[in-house]
Parts: sequence; C-alpha cells; structure tokens
Amino acid sequence: MTSTHETAVGGVDHACAHCTLPVPAAEFCAGAALQFCCGGCRAVHGALHASGLERYYEMRERERVSADAIEPARVTGRGFESFDDAVFSARHVRDGGEGLAAAELRIDGIRCGACVWLLEAMPRIVRGVHEVRIDGARGIARIRWAPSAVALSGIARRFDALGYQLVPFADPDAVARERAMTRAWVVRIGIAGAIATNAMAIGFALYGGILAEMEPAYRLFFQWCTVALALVALAFPGRVFLTNAWMAVRARTPHMDMPVAFGLVAAVGAGIASTIYGSGSIYCESAAMLVFLLLVGRFFQYTRQRKAREQVELLLAIVPSVARKVVRDALGGERVVEAPVETLAPGDVVEVTAGEACPADGRLVDQDAHLDLSHLTGESVPQRVSRGGQVFAGSRVLGAPARLEVVVAGAETRAARLLELVRDASERRAPVVELANRISGWFLLVVVALAATTVAWWWPRVGAEESLGRAVAFLVVTCPCALGLATPLAVVAGIGKGARRGVLVKGGDVLERASRVGTLVLDKTGTVTEGRTEVLAHLGGREALRLAAALEARSAHPSARAIVEALTDDGPAITPSDVREIPGLGIEGRIGTRLVRVGSARFMESVCATMPDEIRAEGQRFAGIGLAPVFVAVQGRVEAVLGIGDAIRGDARETVARLKRAGWRVMLASGDDAVVVSGVARALGIDPRDALGGLSPEAKLELVRREDLARPVVMVGDGVNDLAALAAADVGVAVRNGAQASHHVADVCLAARGIRPLERFLAGSRSTMRTIKANLLISIGYNIVGGALAFLGLVNPLVAAVIMPLSGLTVLVVALRMPSFAIPQSGRPRRAGESSGDRDASAAGSGVDRPFEHGLPQEVR
Repeated sequence: MTSTHETAVGGVDHACAHCTLPVPAAEFCAGAALQFCCGGCRAVHGALHASGLERYYEMRERERVSADAIEPARVTGRGFESFDDAVFSARHVRDGGEGLAAAELRIDGIRCGACVWLLEAMPRIVRGVHEVRIDGARGIARIRWAPSAVALSGIARRFDALGYQLVPFADPDAVARERAMTRAWVVRIGIAGAIATNAMAIGFALYGGILAEMEPAYRLFFQWCTVALALVALAFPGRVFLTNAWMAVRARTPHMDMPVAFGLVAAVGAGIASTIYGSGSIYCESAAMLVFLLLVGRFFQYTRQRKAREQVELLLAIVPSVARKVVRDALGGERVVEAPVETLAPGDVVEVTAGEACPADGRLVDQDAHLDLSHLTGESVPQRVSRGGQVFAGSRVLGAPARLEVVVAGAETRAARLLELVRDASERRAPVVELANRISGWFLLVVVALAATTVAWWWPRVGAEESLGRAVAFLVVTCPCALGLATPLAVVAGIGKGARRGVLVKGGDVLERASRVGTLVLDKTGTVTEGRTEVLAHLGGREALRLAAALEARSAHPSARAIVEALTDDGPAITPSDVREIPGLGIEGRIGTRLVRVGSARFMESVCATMPDEIRAEGQRFAGIGLAPVFVAVQGRVEAVLGIGDAIRGDARETVARLKRAGWRVMLASGDDAVVVSGVARALGIDPRDALGGLSPEAKLELVRREDLARPVVMVGDGVNDLAALAAADVGVAVRNGAQASHHVADVCLAARGIRPLERFLAGSRSTMRTIKANLLISIGYNIVGGALAFLGLVNPLVAAVIMPLSGLTVLVVALRMPSFAIPQSGRPRRAGESSGDRDASAAGSGVDRPFEHGLPQEVR
C-alpha cells in the first residue's frame, strides 16, 4: 500500500523543494523547475523567498533533521481575527513596556534550530514587531509588538504563512506561576551552593587546626563564620526540610525530611553550643553541604513534575480555541468570522472545515457529514451523521465542510465533562509513599534511641562532655544524606535511561507501581492496531477491483480512500460517469457501458445483485474476524469482496504472548464493535472473556477501577476517549502517534513505534526498583559504619566530612549504572550470526495465521 507521500512519479522520486518528501503524482507539475508535495509547501517556499529568508534551507541542512521529524508544511489560511477580540486580549495580552504589547503563546510546527532562527527573524519582515523569542524545547513564542503598527492577528497570519500556527494557552496565569516557582528553586539552590562552598572552605582551615595548633582567636572566628553560614543555609534554602518535617509531625505521617531536619538541627545546635563554650567539635559545614546536596536531588524531582504539569493544559487541544462563526447581516447575507469559543452561545451557527474539530456540542444543519469520533469514542470507522443529528465537540469533520447549530459550549460539552473526569480521577488517585519515606519514621526513632544509648553508655566512663560530643557526632554522621538521595538519584537515572530507549516516564512513583505484575488493559484502535482504515484482504478479479477503485475515487468516505490507496494501479486512467452515493449503503456509477456498484451486503440485496456462494462465504468470514465486508458488483453480478479494517501492529502478538508468560493478565478494551474486538483478541491470543467492545470513555474508566482486577492496573491507550482511564489507572501509558492529550495525561509515553516498548518499560521499572532497594541498603550500611565509629569516639569533623560525600558518591555510582531498560530475552536460543534485534523482528513477523497481519492487502483466494 502506498501512502500519500510515498508515490513516485513515473517511477522516479521527485523531492519536494520545501520539505524534501516525495511528490505525489497528483501534485507533479511537468516542466516545472521546482516540485512541491502540497499547496502548503508551495506557499511557504514562496513566502520565504519573498521575505529574503532563503537561508532557512541552508541552516536546516546543517541541522541534519531526522526523517521522522520532516512533515509537509501546514498553512491554514485562517484570518485569526479572534486574536484581536477584547476577551482574548484581556486574557492573553499584557503590557510589554515602552508602549508595546506582549503575549506568550504556544507555537506548533517547530522541529529544528532553523525553525527558531526563521521565527526570530520576524521583526525584519513584519513592521511593528519588535521582538520574537522562541523556546523551542517547550514550543513557546514570546512576542512584543506595537499595536498601533500591527495587530496580533496580522502577526499570527504571517506565522501561518510560514507554516507555524500560534495557539493560546488555556491558563496563562498558571504558566506564569510555574515559571516563578522554577526561578525560586534556582535561586534557592544557588544560595545553598554558595553557602556550602564557603562553609567547606572555612572548614578546611579548621581541619588544619586538628593537625597543627591554631590561635584560639582565629579558631573562634572561623567557627562563628561556619555557624553563621549554616544558620543562613538552614533558615532560607533549607527551610523546606524543616517545614516538611513539621507538617509530617502534625499529620503523624512518616516522611524522609523528619530525620533530615533532626540531623540538621542537631549539627547546627551542637556547633553553636561548642562555639559558645569553647570546647567540642562543630559540624556546621557538613550541615551546609547536606542542604545543598538534598536540594539538588529535590530539584530533579520537581523539574519532572513541572514538565508534566506544563503540558496538562494541552488537553484542551481536542477542542479548538477558535470557532468560525456564521454571522448574518441586515440584508440577509452571511459571512464567516473567527470568534473565541468562550463567546459561543446556544443557537449560534458555526462552520467546520474538512479536517478540523467541532468547537461545541450541537446538531448538523444544511447537509449530512462524515465524522471521525475515534478521539472521543474509540470507534475506528468514521460515522455518517445525518442532517439534524447530534455532534460532539472534538469530533473531526471528514470530506466536505459542515455547519452545526450550537447547543452547548465550553464547560457543558461532552469533551469538557470528559476532561473533568480526568481531573477527578487524578485527584482521587491515592498518593504513593516512597520506600525511603516508609522507613523514615522507624529510622528516626532508632537514631534517637542509639544517640541516647551512646550518652548513657559513655557518661560514666568518659564524662558528660565527651559522651555528649559522641552523641552529637553520631546524630550528624547518621543524618540520612545518602538515604535521602538514594531514591531520587535512582529515579532520575532510571527515567533518563528509559528516555534514551524511547520510554518517557513522568515520575518515580510510576516506576514503583509498574514494578509488580498485575493487569494490563490495552486499547485497540491505534494501540495494538495501526489506527487507520485499510483494505486488509480481498477476493475477486483484478478488473472488478480496478473498477471499484476508479468509482471510489469520486467519494470522500474514509473507506473509499482506503480502497483507492490499496487498489489503484499504473494502468490507463478510468473515468466514471453518473456517479451517485447512497448514504449508509454505498456508491454506484457507470464506467464505459458497465454499471458498477460498491457497498454493503444490504446494498447488493437492495439492487438484487447476484452473489456467488464463494464470495458470500468470504464476506461472512471477513465479518466473523472483525473486518467490514465491501462488495463490488459489475452489471448486476458481485465480482469481488474486500475486507476493510485496522491492521494489527507487527509486534503486538509476540509482545502480548511474552507479557502473559511473565504473569500479566492482558485485556483488550475498545469503543469499537464487539465482533471486531473479538477478532483482534483472537489474533493476539487474548482470552475472549477479556475482550470488551462497545465501551464508552466512562465505561473504560469503570473498567480500570474494578476491584476484582489484580493490581497494578496498567492502561495502555492513544486517544482522547482513553483519557479518563489513563488518569484513573495505577499506571497510564500512551503509545506513539496517539492524541496529544493522551501523552500529557499518561504517566508514561512510548516514543518508539509499536507496543514492544511497553515491555521495555515494565522491565525497566523492575530494574529501577531493584536499584532503589540496593541504594537504600548501601546508605543504611554507611550509617551503621559511621554510627559505630561515632559511638567509639573515632569521628571528628574531618572524618564526618569524608564519610558524608563518600556515601552520596557511592549511591550516585550505583544509581547511574544499575537501572536497565533492556527487554528480557525470550526462550528461543539465538541462531549463529543473528542479533537480538533480528530475532525480535523475526518473532514479531513469524505467524502466518493472523487474520489482521500487517502488510496486507493480500489476495485470499
């Protein structure tokens, strides 16, 4: 099968002059010096040269953009009038200083450094634009302009002409708060680092005094300096540990910050007492360094959480922020204007162009339409909605433009209620307490008891001052620096290794939950299948199939497009006439002198077409395995049958088999027809009792909440209809090429193709948890050794300064080396000269009995 951008012209690949993708035959212009794969690329190429920005192509060439990142340019041609609306301005535009306005908007289409260079050159080509700053990593554009010279809509149109679309943030205030919090973290760590560096420098002078005599006045001065620095470190950057410990005490909930705060206060308090009385050792420099190290570990965790929160507002991308509102004038004429979705009211009429999503719930006016509901319901086959039928916000219009009358908009739409379910499910999820937190309460009690034992044991033997000094040394050395770093360092290392293997994990608690064996719930459309309608099998003569493709080329129905893509050949062009589409049944027309009909069995019966038993039986077999049978009749006789469906991913069957052998219960859940779901389940080797079809988003939510399912429940999906279930499951996993919203709700995103990376994620979760446990044992071992030395009186400030960073360094090395996201090898031994990748590919494609095998269509005669 050949996709739109894989078609060669005359057997020769012609590359698009803008995006470098192959030029389809329909877009090829004979004799033209430059070829383009689509109108968007042609428009962007012309705009770049007209503006003197041809250097963009040189920069992109130097960037060596990967083939996966290359896409045709997308030019919408919108007017963006809504950007000048007073409601929009009040929400998104602020004072930019010097009489300028400023706005921060999301930008779609950025793929490389050349894109950033191009957009930041905007002030050179648009009068009135003073500054454009692009944050390519986060997809954010910051624009300052003179409102008297250019409107924001004009700037947005210029961006659009270059193939980049500006999109407003759902909650700009939340973005500003998140940025302020990040700055506060950076300032806190910077201050802690400066204090720790100076405290250790002064501490080294005091360590020298241990080996050689130091003037008392200098010693006292250095001690007061380290005490002062430690107090500042504890009062400002380290205050977070004291606050968390106090809240944990009030809530009677163990927390890792309880022993940390206790050790910090003990070290600084002992330093103050030793300095005042002029005897004993001080450990203030160690306390200052501990504050810095722990803050760095916490910042790693915070940045992961921030990145996840930053993207949550993209959930609203399933519903456009702007509607094309139909407005009537006084003379009875009408025009279409852009308006913010917030301004829509019941009774308004909006126009939705082909490929766009509906902005509100309503009912169709004017004509019937084909709608893609897969994002909302999970149905893989687009649905035909008749005039007056109900349409939901987020449904995507296929084929011709459609108009709908608004019934409800905003928070009352079904899509908004679905997002509310996502939020509720996220809030109700029980917090996972880290392993280190669970042992922190007992750890603190043991440390305090042992410190008291140290005083009681040594008081009668060495006196009050020495026994108290040993107890303080014990508290300082056993302050859980390594224990506090063990979990975050292992989590950060595990998340980093997973990202390099195409598994993006949003938090350590996700790895902990997925490290146990439980229930795996797989969505069907787009998860275990490719997510697109294709001709997967056919039976009949080639001439009948050519006629069907020629006739379906005149239809906008998604199944028609699948037939055309699969069956069009290089033979002479065929032009049908008298083409007529019968809603819900099929299409008919004349090709030469022959009457050709393509459609359902009901259509064939309604026109009394003669159907051979062989073709009838094959059509029934297609229906039995979940394919939609489409029949082709020529001159009143059925000559062929096509099986249309959604191909199963090549790696799905073997991955499911390995996960079942590992002990997982695998279930298949879909909004598609139950017969289709059963056929896919049989092909994957899933128990028919665990294959559930016809599920709404709400039903999927109830499924993952079922108490009879073994925990954890891992939900794997790709669409907006899976959002609530992804959020409510113990672990939500979004597959590559799924809806953007699913990537931001899910706990895990699989960046590599197929579902095999799911197995990699589960293996990596188990490995990371083993690393965390090993680190905890190491840190506890260091505390035992250090505590024993302190009990025996062998610890002084110099020894403490060596033990504390050494324990942290050991934990760091283990965290960086141990986690592994390698997939466990299957039972079949590797053949000579075969790599593991070859074996995996062989396993994924070995079956010959799969009714949905990827790579069809195939003739099934």
